[in-house]
Amino acid sequence: MRHLKSVLALAAMAGAPLVVPADAAGPTSTTVLRLDAIGPLHLGMTRTAALATGWLADRRPGCPLGGAPPITYRFTGPKAPAAIRGSAEFESHRLSTLSFTRGVRTSTGVTVGRTTTARMVTRYRTAGFTASARLESTFQGTFVRVRRHGRDVVGGFGEGGVVTIIAIPAVAACE
Repeated sequence: MRHLKSVLALAAMAGAPLVVPADAAGPTSTTVLRLDAIGPLHLGMTRTAALATGWLADRRPGCPLGGAPPITYRFTGPKAPAAIRGSAEFESHRLSTLSFTRGVRTSTGVTVGRTTTARMVTRYRTAGFTASARLESTFQGTFVRVRRHGRDVVGGFGEGGVVTIIAIPAVAACE
């Protein structure tokens, strides 16, 4: 779990738990994570526009490695779906990463806390993406990388074989 907390901190979760037990809520309580967006939030949008959606609150600094730390927010704004747990990361005032530990599913049916990393790879390959999984002993878990046309579009992290983080375009890691 210590290593998983490092992953979450690296994923700009800013203190949110890295390990999420299987979600007791049904699929109707999840929000669809698209390749470039969730709800009104789109990768690349300005921080001002993203905050105006009402989905984000609780500003925190991101991972300090590699220069100026990004700015992160949690999905605790008044208009955010209550089931979502995660963070939005901004670099150079633009939304660069969305990362979730609860309450989201992808259009291929990958759900945090319910889908295995192997099944995530299979679902994306079946949908025409390039997908791979790699066990990383440093983080004591498996990173899933999904690519389309040579670029990362979805990432996952799993502990014990179950996806505990889903992110677009990738799960960030900060050692």
